[in-house]
Amino acid sequence: MHRAVPTPRRRLLSGLLSAALLALSSSAVASSAAAPVANVFVDFTAHGQPTSTYSLGSTISTFAEGGSNLIKGPDSGQWRQYLADLGPLVWRIPLFHHDGQVGSSAGGIHGGNEGEAYIRAIKGINGIPMIAVGGSSNDNDIRASDAAALVRYFNDNGGQRGGPVVDYIIGNEPDNGFGMDPYIFGGNGSDGFHAIATAMRQSSAQPLSLAGPSLVTWADYKYGDFRKFFAASHADTDVVDFHKYGSGSALGNLGTTADYGAAIAWLRQEITQYFGDRANGVAIQLGEFNYNAWYDPGWRGSFYTSRNTVHTASLIGHVLRAGGSAYQYSDNNGPLGLISDGTDRNDQPAGQRLRLPAYWGLSAWSGGAWSRRYGEFMVGASTQLADLEVFATDNAKKIVLVNKSENTDRQAVIALTGSTSGRYSAWRYTRGMDPANFATGAQYQPPARIANAAAFSQGRITVAVPWMSVVVIDVN
Repeated sequence: MHRAVPTPRRRLLSGLLSAALLALSSSAVASSAAAPVANVFVDFTAHGQPTSTYSLGSTISTFAEGGSNLIKGPDSGQWRQYLADLGPLVWRIPLFHHDGQVGSSAGGIHGGNEGEAYIRAIKGINGIPMIAVGGSSNDNDIRASDAAALVRYFNDNGGQRGGPVVDYIIGNEPDNGFGMDPYIFGGNGSDGFHAIATAMRQSSAQPLSLAGPSLVTWADYKYGDFRKFFAASHADTDVVDFHKYGSGSALGNLGTTADYGAAIAWLRQEITQYFGDRANGVAIQLGEFNYNAWYDPGWRGSFYTSRNTVHTASLIGHVLRAGGSAYQYSDNNGPLGLISDGTDRNDQPAGQRLRLPAYWGLSAWSGGAWSRRYGEFMVGASTQLADLEVFATDNAKKIVLVNKSENTDRQAVIALTGSTSGRYSAWRYTRGMDPANFATGAQYQPPARIANAAAFSQGRITVAVPWMSVVVIDVN
């Protein structure tokens, strides 16, 4: 059978077609080869727990320490700027009403008339004030009439003296000496939770959000105390507040941050049982957290190193992923503070106001003056790498990588679902393990920008996460 011989034109087209097919084949192979094998996975389409403006915060301790806080002393401007740089946060503050005045209800600084100045200062840094209502002489000997007067002090006339203030916590750590029965039912100078809550709500034209019981759970959950409170006070409670500090191990605390998420899960289960139809509308807040509840020289290598940055960022991630809010304690608390207080107490650097490692762990999530704020939803995130944790949000897209290892760097190859290509910026909170190096220690410095609107494709981003460090990525 005769077969036609291709004309030069047909030979040319045939050659071009073959070349094109070969190029496509080669491109596909190259594309496949160019996609690195992922060891971290983030799915922006797998929305989990929502976040809110109440998801992250700290405490204005009101322990004035001779003027080292956001309203007093020659350094108050710097103090306020440092807190403002964290971005909008919830700021808990212990206050009480006495003799027509509102002042601190903190144990060491109980009294005064600076409540208005504090609330104005909090709002001046775009914060949300949340008042922990204190008693006449301690945290919990609260009279309903005084609590109502405190609400009216800020909320009358549509808001005055820096108000309105709509978020309140009734009492503080009643299981730490005061007693659960007096806190709930009255006694020891308290009118009881129900009477206090009722008087406060009746004193405000604005709906109030009332929290309790703020138990000092330390490393356990005080199951019986919570259940006693829930059984008696569920109808008066809008937010369940609890406190939890590290487990008491200078090095081992880093390995127990997942316990905070487990605490949220346990409380959610109990709320479902006790609160009935109201359960879905009841929030959970970790009203106080820190690396540990106390400091001595044995903790120097924890509080004053990037171990604390890592711990703080990890802890917040677990709380937000479980659906809670996380409030660090506190702005002014020596090594347990966000900023050193200028004294040499507890191994602090005398004469300096430094943003301590916990500050930077908080900023990894709040973004503030550096990166993006956490997004609207926590999303699915996992990793196969030992000692590495990954958390992420959507709306807006943000990834937080936490390397808890004490000696191993990690190369994170992140596979993104829901974001195939685009640009990303990244910041690294560099490790710093010398607690004495206050002047130039990496653990006291702002994060270093390691990527600036860098392009990515094929749903892959690769970053190095050195040991004992945090890396934050904003994805566009």
